[in-house]
Amino acid sequence: MVKAKKLLLKYANVFSSNEADIGKTALVQHKINTGQELPIRQRPRRLPVAREKEVETMIEGMVKDGVIEPSSSPWCSPVVLVKMKDGSMRFCVDRRLNDVTKKDSYPLPRIDDTLDMLTGVKWFSTLDLKSGHWQVEIDPKDKEKTAFSTGKGLWQFKVMPFGLCNAPATFERLMELVLSGLIGNACLVYLDDIIIVGRTFEEHLQNLVS
Repeated sequence: MVKAKKLLLKYANVFSSNEADIGKTALVQHKINTGQELPIRQRPRRLPVAREKEVETMIEGMVKDGVIEPSSSPWCSPVVLVKMKDGSMRFCVDRRLNDVTKKDSYPLPRIDDTLDMLTGVKWFSTLDLKSGHWQVEIDPKDKEKTAFSTGKGLWQFKVMPFGLCNAPATFERLMELVLSGLIGNACLVYLDDIIIVGRTFEEHLQNLVS
């Protein structure tokens, strides 16, 4: 285990050190193809009083972290909050944008195929990317389509928000591009979850380095 600790220290810079420490990729941008559809403008939904302050804090944090910016878009979606397993709330876009978005059919890995690849593997490490979606920028011409309002201002995403119908396809394509040549041999990938594998401890450490 000493070797593993040394490896972690050597590559400490690849790990997020705080909530705002989110990387950005220059390899892909997320596009939102709505064809000839007219902008969809919806009225903000009234938030529960108990959530108003929480939402304001979330918006302030996203502005500070470069996730959203002020908007003058003709598009406007109400805020959709999804409760996570840990009890926290996540900002998502309203489904109306997805309804008019041309779908990307890029396939996600099959779970059964992934399990087959684990045959003979004895060592595992799991990596979960920090706010993986937010590491992918929105194509500048499509940012306005992500505009949303809480009733206090209009904002749009600079990076890929949760809830976009094609976000999984974009992210899986990115991961397979970044880890080309390693998937199926040194690691397995499903969206922002990575499993590093090895038949021996030494092979596992080498795969972690790769």
